[in-house]
Amino acid sequence: MEKFKEIVIKIMLFVLLIFISSLIFTSTFENGILLSIASIIIIYLFVEKIEIKNFTIFLIVFAFLSKLAAVMVLKIPLRGDYWLMFNASKDVLKGNFAFTKDSYFGAFGYQIFNVLYQALILKVFKYSFTLKVLNCIYSTVITYLLYKISKKVSSEKSARIVSLIYTISLYPIYLNTIFGNQQLSLMLILLGVYIILNKEDKIKWLLLAGLLLALGNLERSEGIIYIATIFAYQFFTSKKIITFAKKTLPILIVYFSVIAIANTLMVKLNINEIGFTNANPEWKLVCGLNYEHSGKFNYDDETNYIYSKELERKVIKERLTDFKTLPGLFYRKIKVQFLYNDLDQTFQVNNTKQFSSYILTIILNYIKTINIFVIFFAFLGMLKKRKRSDWELFIIINFILYFIAYLFIEVNARYYYNPQIDILIFASIGIESLINFKNNLKKKKIAILK
Repeated sequence: MEKFKEIVIKIMLFVLLIFISSLIFTSTFENGILLSIASIIIIYLFVEKIEIKNFTIFLIVFAFLSKLAAVMVLKIPLRGDYWLMFNASKDVLKGNFAFTKDSYFGAFGYQIFNVLYQALILKVFKYSFTLKVLNCIYSTVITYLLYKISKKVSSEKSARIVSLIYTISLYPIYLNTIFGNQQLSLMLILLGVYIILNKEDKIKWLLLAGLLLALGNLERSEGIIYIATIFAYQFFTSKKIITFAKKTLPILIVYFSVIAIANTLMVKLNINEIGFTNANPEWKLVCGLNYEHSGKFNYDDETNYIYSKELERKVIKERLTDFKTLPGLFYRKIKVQFLYNDLDQTFQVNNTKQFSSYILTIILNYIKTINIFVIFFAFLGMLKKRKRSDWELFIIINFILYFIAYLFIEVNARYYYNPQIDILIFASIGIESLINFKNNLKKKKIAILK
């Protein structure tokens, strides 16, 4: 009888253990932790155990196919700015530029370059799906450049790992499914940056880099951050004023000349009166300084202020001088911008019936969790005590400028697209330090056994 009781108790404990383990598994699966850890371990083992002689070709094919699969499977409704730009591009094909006079394009002329680009692609290829395929190509080039730059600051192995992590990052993959302007812009800008850091003593290459940066900025107006980065980087690394001038002037002359010519052409051709400029730069600050809405776009500000520059400037001054709320505002904005907080409100998969709420929760949590791991690796990379290379200095300056800018202007999960590359590059350094730590432990263990 006692033996029977013992067996029953063991069975009950075993069942209870299985039940508790199932709960833990379900919880960690749903909150993204288990999936994130599994993803990183699988990528590490893949890089560690499988020898791929031509990793570049593998990365390009894998990156492109993963993004192409997403744009073929996901059915995302078009809305917001992207809806306006896509419909405007169809108007351009009809020779109708009346949209340039409306309140949106009349204020934010910088969006018209993407409209013209989309119209050109639709004219040549006919099908709107081509825009998504091209975004997949641009994103693939971005992934490749991430790999190349990461190799410059860390090692082949850690560069492979971080580029594969980015390849499976769901939010950048998802962004290919909408008619966005971030992929082409970042690809052009990163190409320019890569050229500058590789060929900084060759004037013809610097001129090309200036052109790429200008075109990237016209597609999406983030070029000024990179121009400021280049200026600061060359200032810190050039020992003489003449060297600083030789390495910056060719870039700046081409960059500002191309933008000025593009703006002049827009006006001369009577397309609009402001070119590709922003006639309402205050608007980003109005939204970005709104404490109640955590610095995001909101209809309250749009209703109350967007049509009056005087009111915009007044509310900006009030919010900037409200020192009690600024720390809390910055904290909220950092969470939104860099930790994917509030992602469920900006991730447009919410608008499709393809996924259940449970699956969507897993997807959103996975995006957030694996991003936290990447930031942790980047933090390790920043802590690593050694002399920083020029490449690292450039990335640090660029990220700091982005970080400061987003403390004040409007934030959104989409706007993480560019600074995320900086974080991933530094994550490769952190991953390298972990790999070295593991290898050192292994060597010590072997030495002790001997």
